[in-house]
Amino acid sequence: MRGSIILFAILLSCSPPQKDKIVIPELHAGFYSEALDRINEKLRADPDDQRLIDQKLFYCEQLDWPTTCISALDTYKQAHGMTNQLVKQYIAYYEKHERYQLLLDLYDRWSEEYELFDEFRKSYINSLSRSGKKKRALNELRLYLINHQSNQDIEFASIQYLMLGDTALASYYLGKLFQIDSQNDLIWNYGQLLFQLGYQEKGLSVLSEYADRNNGDFDIQFAFASLLWEANRNRQLRETLKPFTAKDTVSYLVADTYRRDQMWDSAVYVLEKVIAKDSSRRKPIWKLARLYEDRGWLLTSIPYLEYLVDLNPADTLAAQRIDLIQRKIAYLQRLKFEERKTPTIELKPKKIEN
Repeated sequence: MRGSIILFAILLSCSPPQKDKIVIPELHAGFYSEALDRINEKLRADPDDQRLIDQKLFYCEQLDWPTTCISALDTYKQAHGMTNQLVKQYIAYYEKHERYQLLLDLYDRWSEEYELFDEFRKSYINSLSRSGKKKRALNELRLYLINHQSNQDIEFASIQYLMLGDTALASYYLGKLFQIDSQNDLIWNYGQLLFQLGYQEKGLSVLSEYADRNNGDFDIQFAFASLLWEANRNRQLRETLKPFTAKDTVSYLVADTYRRDQMWDSAVYVLEKVIAKDSSRRKPIWKLARLYEDRGWLLTSIPYLEYLVDLNPADTLAAQRIDLIQRKIAYLQRLKFEERKTPTIELKPKKIEN
């Protein structure tokens, strides 16, 4: 019975993906290891048994052992030669485990004999890209796109040109993708690319639309906020991150925007809220001390730095900052004293005697 279940699972793994995929419950790795040992023993006695080889491939796949999987295919190839089915098994394993150079070698050797290009042209181009064959990849991609302009092809072209670092063609195809499918996740890359190329307004517009559709995704909102910081859009940044103010990383960035806008009290308020949650963390205390220093409240800054030294006597940066601020204070006091000491000369118009 178990053998039938295993064979059924193997057939499923070799079949094209179906809409209603049957999910096989995960088993403990030890089960697969023991089963693989038994299969290897049988293969030593009969290395040409295709049923055993298929079972070995299945167990190797469950254990995520790509090299062993490929060696099982090699064993079959030596015994029976290459077949169309075996070529496709190689392709599947090489793609899954990102062995792109091996995949490229396979295409270069077997593509004509087994007419692989019609079915695997995109995979071939992707292998070229990921193997660092930029010129070949760009040429093959150009030839492919002459007769392939479906939505999926435009998305594929966008990914490949991004990967190959061709920003001009990447932005062109991403722009086409934006027109036909503005919901596509690659639109985020389009907005970033526009921003990096100097089209800040257009880039931020695209990114803002994407961020609005994913307003519950913190990673997207924070990445968008980071670009708003670069663009000096402080108010929009704060509005974007308003739902996530409980996160310390957000508080630090928001405090920095208030600091940049010289809204000192707001910046202090944000940092004090973070410190109130845990007064043993260095970062918010350090930022607050530097904030007071930048504001010119030097005497207020020192106690926070002294507190950091109390928390960690090895905090040399805090100790050096205290020394620097004290020297600043002494210098300012000396200037003030000299200013008082120097008499003010009043200039009066000279009287002309008649």
